[in-house]
Amino acid sequence: MSGLELRNVTAHHGTIIALDGLNLQASRGEIHAIIGERRAGKSSIVSLLEGTITLSKGEVFVQGHPLPRMSPQTMVQAGVGVFHQAPNIIPTLLPWENIMAGRMKIGFSSRHMRDDIEASILRLCEKWNLRPDLRRPLHKLSRIESTVIELARALAFEPAVLILDEPAGRFTADEMQVLYTVLAEQRSDDEAVLYAASNVDEVLKIADILSIMKAGKIVETQPVRSLDREDLVDLAYSFSESREELVSKNIRLLKYKKYNEEIVSNLPLGTVFFDGEGKIYLANQSAYDILCTGPEESVARLDGMDIPILNPLMVGELRDGFGKDRYGLLIDAIKSGISAKWKQWPTTKGRFVDVMIYPFHDSLKQLFGTILVLQDVTEERVTRDYLAKMERTSSIAQLSAGIVHEVNNPLGIISNYVTLLLMKTQDPYVKDRLEIIRNEILRIHGSMQNLLSFSAVDSSALHPGDLLLVIKESLVLLEYEAERRGISLGSDVPLEPVMARMDPARIKQVLINLLMNAFDAVEKGGSIVVKLRKQANGKALLQVTDSGSGISPDKIAGLFTPFKSGKNGSGHAGLGLSVCKHITEVHGGRIWCESEPGNTVFFVELPCEGAPQIKT
Repeated sequence: MSGLELRNVTAHHGTIIALDGLNLQASRGEIHAIIGERRAGKSSIVSLLEGTITLSKGEVFVQGHPLPRMSPQTMVQAGVGVFHQAPNIIPTLLPWENIMAGRMKIGFSSRHMRDDIEASILRLCEKWNLRPDLRRPLHKLSRIESTVIELARALAFEPAVLILDEPAGRFTADEMQVLYTVLAEQRSDDEAVLYAASNVDEVLKIADILSIMKAGKIVETQPVRSLDREDLVDLAYSFSESREELVSKNIRLLKYKKYNEEIVSNLPLGTVFFDGEGKIYLANQSAYDILCTGPEESVARLDGMDIPILNPLMVGELRDGFGKDRYGLLIDAIKSGISAKWKQWPTTKGRFVDVMIYPFHDSLKQLFGTILVLQDVTEERVTRDYLAKMERTSSIAQLSAGIVHEVNNPLGIISNYVTLLLMKTQDPYVKDRLEIIRNEILRIHGSMQNLLSFSAVDSSALHPGDLLLVIKESLVLLEYEAERRGISLGSDVPLEPVMARMDPARIKQVLINLLMNAFDAVEKGGSIVVKLRKQANGKALLQVTDSGSGISPDKIAGLFTPFKSGKNGSGHAGLGLSVCKHITEVHGGRIWCESEPGNTVFFVELPCEGAPQIKT
């Protein structure tokens, strides 16, 4: 029985044809491997099913049923599990939450369901002799633990079709042996397994059927048992040979060269090979992506056709990518033939890279060449900096709560005595002074409440909510104030709900604070507009725009600094915007300001939250 079938499928990524009349069938009880050169279209099959490229023509069937709409949710519902070529997890969620993400409403929790999922995670991890702490978010687990948990997500709920996109880039050689055992079990469970690979050795070890892919098409399909390793290499790479290569006496050698270069080009780490003289002779796409804005292409004419040729990585690009000083250190180490490693080198493109060099020698112990490995750790560094920042924020929150407690107690006693004195005295002078004291007490109390906001936001209490309702309720509260001041207060929002995972009271606090600041900045006859847009990056953008005199550039940098008020002589403590920043960051968002005379805009960006239904 067919698990997954693509019939005459043509799909586009923008204006580029990703799949061109592709026909493919992965049957249940079989492992069907797809092999081909880089950019042949292997990963485009996953992109098509996830809806990130557009189906122009053809049909997709899962278990014999048509798949009318492509998205991660429809794939889950149809019984398709995917293990991606690059990590595809939410690092701040727990393992079981990652597996259920997109399969149930956020905020829904079932102890029984969680226990079952965690038990299945542990059963799979045991095959790799792993015992991860499932009460820790994924970014605190090891690389192999989070990778196996991502595989557990693909295997959750016994999928009828399992797709693995270049898994060798995610596992070591020893770990791959365990993966082969797992896939053999899935085959015996009558699942259809679609396995995209660049290495023919993987195919020989695990696959039943092999399809060769070229330029978005399947050009050949054969049973693996009828092929040996040389046949596979010949079959996989003969379709891209030029006429000059095919007539040369080293056809077999050229094919192996192509095959080996293809393996290097598909490595997830940036890899650059130097010869014994320190000159570059091979670099992969990942190295380009890390060091350059993008590889340049030249065009050659061959048999009347324009053929794009990728220019090799040049030494100058290494120097420009790392800077002259670090480049000199790198070249000295390569020429000396030593192994070396440097952590978190900054590049001129604003990224951070772990740099490793490994020399290799010939049989006479002479330096034969050097491998330079580049690992982009920008995301890791950003995450670590973010966690450190959150730890500092947590310390501030605890300190804030202590200060508020210690100040509010004597403040309450003072306030009571002032009230008693006001009731007893008839002296106008004394009453006037006591009223001043009471007003100052109220101002201190307000500052303490703002300070308390640093410790009052609990990220675990966030739930899906509609930002439109927050805006509506906030505008209703301030409608009279706008009318009293003679200011136009309006909104520009979409008709459909915009969902975000939030504490509505805290987001309302942010919006009201921004609106009150706008009231103070706008004169009578001015205007304030609240806008809301759902962006293409999956985030909601809330804007508060006023027609006030604007904020000078030198003051914008300190707007969100505690106790630094821009309202001169107003008696404000300068905590409002810093509280807004804290609340926004706890919600996983960010806040910033742009201003010019007559137009000041405060932006609040928050992650959107869907509410997909799990299929029962």
